Amino acid sequence: MVTSMMRRILVPLDGSPTAEAILTHLRRLPIRHESEIILFQALPLSPFEDGQEPEKYLRRVSFQLTNDGYPSRYLLRPGLPAESILETAVEERASMIALSTHGRTGVARWVLGSVAEKVLQASPLPVLVARSFPLPGSQGKWESMPIRGFLVPLDGSRLSLAALDPLFHLARGVDASVTLLHVTDPTPYDGRWESPDETLKEADHLLRSACIPAQVEHRKGDPGDQILKAIEGGGVDLVAMTTHGRSGPSRWVFGSVTAKVLRSTTVPMLVVRQPSRATVARLRTAEKSAENPAKR
Repeated sequence: MVTSMMRRILVPLDGSPTAEAILTHLRRLPIRHESEIILFQALPLSPFEDGQEPEKYLRRVSFQLTNDGYPSRYLLRPGLPAESILETAVEERASMIALSTHGRTGVARWVLGSVAEKVLQASPLPVLVARSFPLPGSQGKWESMPIRGFLVPLDGSRLSLAALDPLFHLARGVDASVTLLHVTDPTPYDGRWESPDETLKEADHLLRSACIPAQVEHRKGDPGDQILKAIEGGGVDLVAMTTHGRSGPSRWVFGSVTAKVLRSTTVPMLVVRQPSRATVARLRTAEKSAENPAKR
């Protein structure tokens, strides 16, 4: 059963097949018959492709999703796209926002431009971001490829453990494989943050307590490059990262790490802005139940 984490998902669409591609990735998640998908369009916009009207288009897509077992409804409201997306997500009590990295404005602008950048930067909710074109050799097969391989880069801070929160809902009971990745970069550990080993052990304990098997991987080098190499190694269907890392939200979201992965990754990314109450509770429980709690 899907919990409140995935109960209601807001999906911004602009009438283009590229923006609509995010729906394929949602179908790969274990949310069928459980989560409600809210299709959203901000108005006014330039005319839709093929001259289709926004409401007619959204009604058609919503009808198809519902028939396929994904309860859906649609909303239209006037306003600027990014601002309207964020406002609607709050008003509708959405659990997550999901959007493609390649909409009508083009991949460069859609990834780090005025719409997606504002959503990623300001959203208090997890944001699922996926490219709109298929992996080599996988065209037409995505929907038959469930998301089971999860990569979670951790930077050594306990705040980065927020990326685990969605996995408690997406990776349980689906024969999932979770890899906890820590990359040692040239910046020396200065003692102001938890040691990477402690954080990785804590993450592993949290997942195993939820009956989700995990493995730990260490790499050396540039974090962004090493994350991409881990993805290229295969077995990764989704990357979950937090926007609050050791270097702070502005660098972590649009700096050398997350921005590089967003631009180049071939798999969906789930960007989590901050720890939820559920994660904080799990962290506290883990600390109390640990046989030899680490001194901080």
